[in-house]
Amino acid sequence: MKNLYNFEDWKDIQEHQMIGEILLEAGKINLIHLGMALDIQRFQKLQLGEIFVSMKILSLDDLNAALDLQIKIDEMLKQRG
Repeated sequence: MKNLYNFEDWKDIQEHQMIGEILLEAGKINLIHLGMALDIQRFQKLQLGEIFVSMKILSLDDLNAALDLQIKIDEMLKQRG
């Protein structure tokens, strides 16, 4: 399990990570949560993070950390080129 708040834990990533993948790897959600949120998303057209926060599965702080991490990972991957 990787720490959501420690970028060093994520430096081995080789490709873009979707927010659900980041949250799963960090242990903030499980596959059941992800499946439920994807089902809701299909009908409500909301972002996954919004769904997790509204369901009280994820704190807003954790969502923001995951989104920041996603951006950092993408920047790192661009630099590797």
